[in-house]
Amino acid sequence: MADREGPRMGAPAARRHDQDLLIVFARALEAGKVKTRLIPAVGEQGALRVYRQLLDTTLVAAHDFPGQVELWTDRPDVTLAARARRAGWGCHVQRGADLGARMSSAIAQGLQTYRRVLLVGSDCPLLHHGYFHQALDALNGADVVLGASEDGGYVLLGSARPRIWKRNPFSMVRWGTEHALSDSLSALALRSRRVATLAALWDVDEPQDLSRAVHEGLIKG
Repeated sequence: MADREGPRMGAPAARRHDQDLLIVFARALEAGKVKTRLIPAVGEQGALRVYRQLLDTTLVAAHDFPGQVELWTDRPDVTLAARARRAGWGCHVQRGADLGARMSSAIAQGLQTYRRVLLVGSDCPLLHHGYFHQALDALNGADVVLGASEDGGYVLLGSARPRIWKRNPFSMVRWGTEHALSDSLSALALRSRRVATLAALWDVDEPQDLSRAVHEGLIKG
């Protein structure tokens, strides 16, 4: 079978080009599976409505990214795949046992083709083109950049060095806790001395975050 054959003699090797890539991680649009920490306050359908707004805000910001964009979903979603297609973006399904493995895999794949890769989630209503530019600028002098969040996690991860992602560096990170950023920085320090951190933003996970976003006019309650 063709997939058992090695590369043909004389076939050109894949080359990285000068464009940058933004990867947006998203969850399939299913009630009860998104923004689960909001469900006790607003119900499954309410949490889904909130998530749709957050995702919409992220995708609007992505349209201003100065490069290519790809949407990566946690499982196949016809609606999101169609939206990516209409925007002219690639759409993929995330691979890996946990968040760290999925991010590492996506960045490694992106850096096979693109010069610099940024990855963001779809929970932060404050992402904008200026923040993307800050991250890309940071990668001119750093191997990895993280956009911190106020809760101890992060809203953005970027890199320009494929070698860092040959193996998942995040196997010991305590995801979903206030230690996620510090654990990730410790893990990355074992592979690079050039890791940059951007000013902290905040995302919407808890009911108090939702109240803040509504009060600031970022989303509707």
